[in-house]
Amino acid sequence: MELSGLTMSVSTGSINTGLELAVLSKALDTAQEAGEALTEMMGQAAMIPGLGEYIDVRA
Repeated sequence: MELSGLTMSVSTGSINTGLELAVLSKALDTAQEAGEALTEMMGQAAMIPGLGEYIDVRA
C-alpha cells in the first residue's frame, strides 16, 4: 500500500470515529432531555389528587 493510501485510510477512519461520537453525543443529549421531561411530567401528575387511585380492570 502506498503512503498516500494509508494516510487516506487513517484519515477516513478518524472522520468516521468523530462522526460516530457526534451522533452518540446527540443521542445522549436527546435521551437526557426526554428523561428530564418525563420526570417533570410525573411530578406534575403527582399533584393531582386521586389520580391513579382506582383502576378499571373490566374495560
